[in-house]
Amino acid sequence: MNHNPIHNGSSHEEERNRTFSTDTIHPHNRKTLDRLAMTRRTRRFNDCPGSVSRLANRRYWCCLLSLLCIAIAMAAACHPCSAQPADNGNASRIDAPTVQRAIDRGVEYLRKTQTKRGGWEEFTGQSCGLSSLCTLAWLNAGVSRNDADMVRALEYLRRFEPNDTYAVALQTLVYCQYGALEDLPRIRRNVAWLTDQQKSATSRNPGAWDYGNREGNGDPSNSQFALLALGEAVNRGVEVEPNVFRLAQAYWRNLQFAQGGWPYRSNQATGSMTCAGIGSLMIAQDALGLLDPEQKTLQCCGDEFSEPAIERGFDYLGRIFTVATNPGSTLSSDFYYLYAIERVGRLSGRRLIGGHDWYREGAEHLVGLQDAFRGFWKGSGAAESNADIATSFALLFLSKGKRQVVAGQLDHPSLRVRGSNNTRTLPFNTSLKQLVRHVEKDWSQELTWQTIQSENVSVADLLKTPVIVIRGSNRIGFDDALIQNLKQYIDQGGTILFDAIGGDGCGDASAFQQSVVAICRQWFPGNQLERLPPSHPVWFAERPVDPTAIDPGYWVYGVGACCRTPVFYSPRSLSCRWKHGGSLLRNTDLSDSIRTQIEAGVTIGENIIAYATGRELKNKLDAASIVDGSVAPPPTRGAIPIAVGALGAGEEQVLRALPNAATLIRKKLAIEVIAVNEPIELTESSLARVGVLYLHGQTAVQLKPQQRDALRDFASRGGIIIATPICGSEAFAKSIRSELEGLFPDEPLTELPKDHPAWTTRFGGYDLGDVTIRRPNSGDDGGRQRALKISRVRSTPIVELMEVQGQAAIYYSPLDLSCALESQNSVQCPGYNTTDAARILAGLVLYSLNR
Repeated sequence: MNHNPIHNGSSHEEERNRTFSTDTIHPHNRKTLDRLAMTRRTRRFNDCPGSVSRLANRRYWCCLLSLLCIAIAMAAACHPCSAQPADNGNASRIDAPTVQRAIDRGVEYLRKTQTKRGGWEEFTGQSCGLSSLCTLAWLNAGVSRNDADMVRALEYLRRFEPNDTYAVALQTLVYCQYGALEDLPRIRRNVAWLTDQQKSATSRNPGAWDYGNREGNGDPSNSQFALLALGEAVNRGVEVEPNVFRLAQAYWRNLQFAQGGWPYRSNQATGSMTCAGIGSLMIAQDALGLLDPEQKTLQCCGDEFSEPAIERGFDYLGRIFTVATNPGSTLSSDFYYLYAIERVGRLSGRRLIGGHDWYREGAEHLVGLQDAFRGFWKGSGAAESNADIATSFALLFLSKGKRQVVAGQLDHPSLRVRGSNNTRTLPFNTSLKQLVRHVEKDWSQELTWQTIQSENVSVADLLKTPVIVIRGSNRIGFDDALIQNLKQYIDQGGTILFDAIGGDGCGDASAFQQSVVAICRQWFPGNQLERLPPSHPVWFAERPVDPTAIDPGYWVYGVGACCRTPVFYSPRSLSCRWKHGGSLLRNTDLSDSIRTQIEAGVTIGENIIAYATGRELKNKLDAASIVDGSVAPPPTRGAIPIAVGALGAGEEQVLRALPNAATLIRKKLAIEVIAVNEPIELTESSLARVGVLYLHGQTAVQLKPQQRDALRDFASRGGIIIATPICGSEAFAKSIRSELEGLFPDEPLTELPKDHPAWTTRFGGYDLGDVTIRRPNSGDDGGRQRALKISRVRSTPIVELMEVQGQAAIYYSPLDLSCALESQNSVQCPGYNTTDAARILAGLVLYSLNR
């Protein structure tokens, strides 16, 4: 399997190779500094020579930086405070902390309205429906299962065996969410009751549910809650007759209008009932997709696509979408509608509905409606004028909708499978849904996934998910724009898994494989798609896996870039095995052959996610932070040039690190730092053009005498040297440290203390007293593989300093800075995150120049 590799270098403007002059300062600070210059004594400025030949003179840089630091505050309005935020123009007024405060206040409001018995005030004639709704909202909002009020709520609910559909369904949802073994008999009792209450095939509305006790002909609102409960019961391993879901499917299909919407009890489709129809059909399709226990081999084709009724429903919902009101309804049920929106968005994995970011818009709307003093939500109408109900629906939307995204599947026309009518159908993400359920179980964390629509997708859209699955069997028909966006997604820390739907009854996937090879060759012209060795975390990051469980000749391939593998390729369908992962969670009886295949596929999927994320996930409302150092501004005469030294130690594999660092420093500190775009030779003439020299590598290095002389002269006349091993390479670390110590044998490398000025804001930098240091384990435990674990310690940076002639000249960081700057997701490297790495570099440069 041949793959051509990656060239990690960036293409920069030719101007960046010019000789850098130092006669002027950053243009944003020009006017401010001109005014400051009028008040400075002439002799102070005469101490700061400006000729090119004295570029590296420390006294010049000291004067320049002193003025720059004074001007930073005045120029701050001209510079972004972070790396380029990109969120399709949604630099939103809403963010994760704001939503969390709203959730916390809503939780506390429900504490105040909880009765002494543990429940909430019910409507007359009802048993525990409202109390179940409030408890469900608490569980999803993160209230601890050991919380005293939560314990009282569960004790209250367990007193009832309700006989009305809403109460039975909501009580079941609580029991399933709470997850106590003692509640399994109660779940089974409720499942039996709901099964018995469903309208039979000979009734007027077969497949529907009424309020209970067979009152009426059934309606879509009762029916959706019944199906919600039954679907969750199946996920908990409780058996439900498949015919219950088949009857429900028929009911919802028959109720749908031609334009795609669903009504309540009129000829008018509404937003809430359209969501109910979409969600109910997805739940039924998911429940009916269980693996037949009698099946002896895996069949991976032909059954994982969304049925037309669901897609027509989404089309209609997209046309009428709003978060301000329940479209088409006259029943004042806006909070009920938002809870339904959350459900279809989460069950389908769609971030956008009709082009709308449903969670961002809904969260912003709800935060604006929350009572400013008491923290409740309240609507109008018979139900939502009760603040307990409206608050519960609001909490369910905000808390369930904000679950962090752990993986996504790219939807593109060329990737869609062929349905029975020979048309390409949209994917139904049973596979990714089941994989994420396994991750949730192992991480003890509620998560979600996304379907990513390829049309007009931006890099910011792609960065909403840390791992993207691209699955197919035919030739991939991506256009150049999508291919380039996917490459930038990788450069920004994203991970891609190409999953071939071949074999296992699916026929030949060679066209898909050829496309993967061609795309990777375009992305990485210097690397190859190779078999990943047994030492790679894909085989043990979450837990060890034997690939031969899938097939004796099975293997996973990957492309390496900057000490990580951003692209994986599986020649046999992993998603097929994920799709049947629910059978493992439900303890379904399966043949040993099928069980081991499913377990292996799920484990490889989990290993890829664990490896790609390090279990660090972004909040759903965080804007994507894109660091692009590929295009630098034209250098001014006041720019500080920083360059990588050409050591022949693998530094060419990490060529984006310095441009990215320069971009972050410019944007955050308004200091004009320009990265030279190619490694420079260690000669006196080359070093005369730079102020900061960055030395990093992946292999051992031995300098030539003339290189040592050039470095010694560079440091002696005011140049700054910063050295670090790429991804903690021990060979490079040992050799470069020895070389640096040999330059000035009488000057030791000494670790900077925790209160060192470089870690403070004294010279215009950052407070670095509490950065995160990541240290992954080796994955090897006495010859046995063990799960990849990443320890995180809060501390000041670990950096050593060598002073030359009383000046801070040479820094050595034993922990990686380069991979963090090259990619925002190099969790396998011992070191820092991207932001902290850039701040550390800035702190060191600022300190040296001010000395």
